[in-house]
Amino acid sequence: MKEEPSSKDEAPPSIIFDLSTPQLTIEKPLASEIFENGYFGHWISENTLCLEPEEILLLLDRGRIILNLSDTGNDIASKELVTHFTKVNPKFWSRYLVYKDLRNRGYVVSIGTRITAPFRIYSRGGKPGESVSKTVIYPIPEGEDVDLDLLDQIVKQAKIDRKKLLLSVIDRLGDVTYYQASQLELEYNNLEYEFRDEISPTNNSDNGDA
Repeated sequence: MKEEPSSKDEAPPSIIFDLSTPQLTIEKPLASEIFENGYFGHWISENTLCLEPEEILLLLDRGRIILNLSDTGNDIASKELVTHFTKVNPKFWSRYLVYKDLRNRGYVVSIGTRITAPFRIYSRGGKPGESVSKTVIYPIPEGEDVDLDLLDQIVKQAKIDRKKLLLSVIDRLGDVTYYQASQLELEYNNLEYEFRDEISPTNNSDNGDA
């Protein structure tokens, strides 16, 4: 008797993607499968899951989905997707490298809408919608000037939200290093910033997809 192929042997689902939109929406039941197997995306209705650009590219790179152009039906390659998203957001690639690195370390990652908190990570066992994120991540490409007013805003907002802030610095080779930032108030009320190496998040992560 011929055995039926296991789910692991099945081809990934093909999804129509319109390049004129910055996000990808998926309906149930596929939406539930993608969310529950790694907590990708966020629900915008009871039946509809929304994926952000970083999530779309990672799922494509991992072979979890196949994307087809809405106008031609042709497959979309990863390089084409990177080019598209970079045109929309010039900082996309550095954001993606940080997002991918966190996912590879086993973290569940939510992509935020506020400029002060692009990424939020959850403690081991936590998940979006049920747990509270305790850490926010802000990516900074190596050599890029940092707006001090924005940095001040980021640090203050993390303090207000009672969250740990990590600045993720991406070097020219694509490697990511994490630094914890703290605000110091010195004499005459001058504010300065202290940066220190952060222990690798790998120590607290799972090894599988998150």
